Amino acid sequence: MAIQYALVARGSVVLAEFGGAGTNAGGIARQILEKIPGTNDSHVSYSQDRHIFHVKRTDGITVLCMADDSAGRRIPFAFLEDIHGRFVKTYGRACHTALAYAMNEEFSRVLNQQMDYYSNDPNADRMNRIKGEMSQVRNVMIDNIDKS
Repeated sequence: MAIQYALVARGSVVLAEFGGAGTNAGGIARQILEKIPGTNDSHVSYSQDRHIFHVKRTDGITVLCMADDSAGRRIPFAFLEDIHGRFVKTYGRACHTALAYAMNEEFSRVLNQQMDYYSNDPNADRMNRIKGEMSQVRNVMIDNIDKS
């Protein structure tokens, strides 16, 4: 699986997480949370062995994932954008005052499902999907020209 670990946090307070079994992803993720400046929105990536930790912080909420270096940046950041939107839509302002792991029981399932989707479903990569659709349109156009 390309994306192997994910969490949602407010500052250094983890609100929900999933994955990382058999790895030290959780410990590394917490170290990263401590180092990220708390006030600025950011999109950054950190390398650790064969894995890359991708971080998106928006409006005080941080979403982080650990992915294989072969996953590139586009898919993990699309995943983070999706997770941030789902989390804020689900919990609204409650995420700004919640206790640690308050949303974990419910939201870890969402993290699991979306990690699987972005790791395995080719439709998760919008750029590749659009290129495929453009290729299909091109082939139809070529067929139509050949038939003329």
